[in-house]
Amino acid sequence: MPPKGKGNGKKKGKNKGKGKGTSKEPKCRGAAEPEPTSHFYFPREIISNILSRLPVKTLLRFRCVSKQWRNLISKPDFIASHFGHSSSLQFSGSSILIGSRHHESNHHVVSLYNPPESVVQVDSPFPCFFPNMYIVGPCNGFICLFNPPWGELITLWNPAMRNYKMVELTDSLPRQGLHFLASIGMAFDFQQNDLLILRIFCVGIMYAVPNDVEMYSSKSGKWKKLKNEMVFHILEFTCNVIVKGVAYWLVCMADKFGSRDVFVRFDVGKLVFEKLPSIGRRKKHQYLVELEGSLCMLDWDHKDDCHMDVWVMDDVDGWSKKYSVGPEPISDWRDATC
Repeated sequence: MPPKGKGNGKKKGKNKGKGKGTSKEPKCRGAAEPEPTSHFYFPREIISNILSRLPVKTLLRFRCVSKQWRNLISKPDFIASHFGHSSSLQFSGSSILIGSRHHESNHHVVSLYNPPESVVQVDSPFPCFFPNMYIVGPCNGFICLFNPPWGELITLWNPAMRNYKMVELTDSLPRQGLHFLASIGMAFDFQQNDLLILRIFCVGIMYAVPNDVEMYSSKSGKWKKLKNEMVFHILEFTCNVIVKGVAYWLVCMADKFGSRDVFVRFDVGKLVFEKLPSIGRRKKHQYLVELEGSLCMLDWDHKDDCHMDVWVMDDVDGWSKKYSVGPEPISDWRDATC
């Protein structure tokens, strides 16, 4: 007969997992399991911070983990955070967004070109429904689709997350005889972490009255009319460029010397339009682009397509010519005969 202490100790040790351990298992299984985003594991802020640093393909799979994760990944503030962490989502710099038509079906096709890689077609949510759609953006990972000429059927689309949302319009209608198109722009309020859509009812060039402006907030899901006292004329359906969440337009503005082209931008903090300083003497054609996170203007004349001036805008110093692009000079007469 084994000693009581030693033998009983081993017996108790063996039965501990089978006896008391098994008696507790049904209670654990029957209890409600904590949600993946519950504070039982990590705070929601930590979960969001971790997920925002993952690749897009991984996030698409993680949307199936739970409803909480799916809702978290679909929120605009999370998408903006993920856009800031992931360089693959930043459709800027050398990346070009291309809108075209399919040669057979005539459906609208949206593609992304990132040199030196090949062109990648992006799944458009409305290839058939939007036969004449226009594209605005991207702005913090989002693209805005709409139908001209009055900016209808506005849709916010995130190509990386493969989700979209149609924006309900207000009851505002263009005034017949005064408005001739609606120009759409996008902006981002970094203080409020809010994606904004601007819809401008543009007056004809013969009228010296301000445009009607309304703004949509993705955070509140509502539109509101903005006060606008600046008189200018927009001739395009979209803003010309978006740089660091700021939308810019090339507009026509009248002064004592006549009518001239002027650049304006939408100040997100003040909710007003501002006129940018003029360069002075310019060539015939100007085109706004983004260059290394700065507002850039390409200035050229069709009479001399070989030369182009590149100007960069700075809030302190204004416009400055960065360089001129043109053909390489021929240093030797023998180079010309090759």
